Amino acid sequence: MTYGQIITLLFILLILYYAGLVTMDIMAAKRMKASEEAKNEEAEIDISGLAGGFEPVEINRDNSRPATVPQNMGAVRYKEPVMTNGYPVDSLISKTKNAIESGRYDDLDNLVYKCEAA
Repeated sequence: MTYGQIITLLFILLILYYAGLVTMDIMAAKRMKASEEAKNEEAEIDISGLAGGFEPVEINRDNSRPATVPQNMGAVRYKEPVMTNGYPVDSLISKTKNAIESGRYDDLDNLVYKCEAA
């Protein structure tokens, strides 16, 4: 086979490939249209026999009920802080209160330094 024959053969195969793709798309579109038409068909149901024996029922809803509170809700307990870096919590609280009352924060600075160093 010569170079020209190979190129011609490849060109013909390319044309056949695209023709096959076009026909497959057309067939797929027809199938999609047919399936959509099948989905849209509605079956008629005769309920005339059931309609004669229909009795309306009144439903009353009592929405005035208060929201229930879980009974296991006891008194709120104080939870001890865990991360104090080995410094007693009571001492932290008392030094903080003293610093707020006196207006001098030197003790708090030392306290923070000790906590960070621990």
